[in-house]
Amino acid sequence: MQSRQDLAQIAAVDRELVKTRVHAMLDRLVAKDLPGLIAFFSDEVVFELIGNWSIFPFSGQLRGKDAWERALTTIYTHVENLGSTVHEVVIDGDRVALRRTTRLRNYGTGRVGDVMIADFLRFRDGLVVEVTELVDSLAIARLEEE
Repeated sequence: MQSRQDLAQIAAVDRELVKTRVHAMLDRLVAKDLPGLIAFFSDEVVFELIGNWSIFPFSGQLRGKDAWERALTTIYTHVENLGSTVHEVVIDGDRVALRRTTRLRNYGTGRVGDVMIADFLRFRDGLVVEVTELVDSLAIARLEEE
């Protein structure tokens, strides 16, 4: 049986690993490194986007790495990710909640704006197996205004 001190050390290492992975994923978005980003996800990842992204033509949950990659490709053919500011990261075991502001530029309108996003992730064996993302629908709509 492990002592409370041993468990605390394990948790601290796991938390740092998760934080490092989350920031690395956000960096890959800015770098437009989709293959590098997709490598952080399991083959059976489940993704759901909640919010009114008119640039996101899918509704409901997407399942599998291929579907996730197609969804990201669709999103990032409409907007450019200019970077994220992470406000909070909450880690509870294999689950992570992340609140961030992402600066996006709409390729069609040229508008640049900040979009608040909340991500809820679940990790297994170091890979993301679930993603639920809530986006600020009004901020997305403003980016699309002519």
